[in-house]
Amino acid sequence: MTARPGLPGRARSWSRRFADRLETIGATVPPGPPAAGVTGLEVAAGAVTARVREGQARYDVRIGLAEFTPAQWTRAARAVGADPDCRARLLDNELAPDAEDLFARAGLRLFPARTPDLAMECSCPDWALPCAHLSAVLRSLADAFDADPYLVLTWRGRTREELLKELPPAVPRREPADSALLLLGRPAITVRGRGLTEVLGPAYEAFTGW
Repeated sequence: MTARPGLPGRARSWSRRFADRLETIGATVPPGPPAAGVTGLEVAAGAVTARVREGQARYDVRIGLAEFTPAQWTRAARAVGADPDCRARLLDNELAPDAEDLFARAGLRLFPARTPDLAMECSCPDWALPCAHLSAVLRSLADAFDADPYLVLTWRGRTREELLKELPPAVPRREPADSALLLLGRPAITVRGRGLTEVLGPAYEAFTGW
């Protein structure tokens, strides 16, 4: 999936989270504006690819991250489906700010947790990891996450549309048994001295529990 321009009004938080995570594993994202010279940034399941221009040279960069297994995505879908806010935001084409914590509670990490989690490759002759070109792509990738947070999921193996298809059916919210009876207000009808609402309450509750 090609990274798209930033959306107006979207909080720029996912780039900071990504940068903080990389700093903890020793892969620093350079601060500042998007890195110059990075073109063709593509985020796909398990790999980010891009090309970096440096003078007359062009270098190919690849940053790999293991996809979640089908079983792990099933766990993720259940966790998202069970969280009303995250589910609602997903349907509204937003990624909940606490989605990272939600995945963590399901035993899954959206971002790399250790240096070996990232397979970083660059066609330049520099042996450093990350080299300047990899760092530039990491900077551009962080900005891409702000523009489209669902790229975080894409990198792990599922697009938003694919995750939507895996969500379990929403559990209908049960209203209190007497909610419909309250619409009757206080009718003047009584049965053996008891109000109509009081008499019908047990029957209505049994009916809604079928």
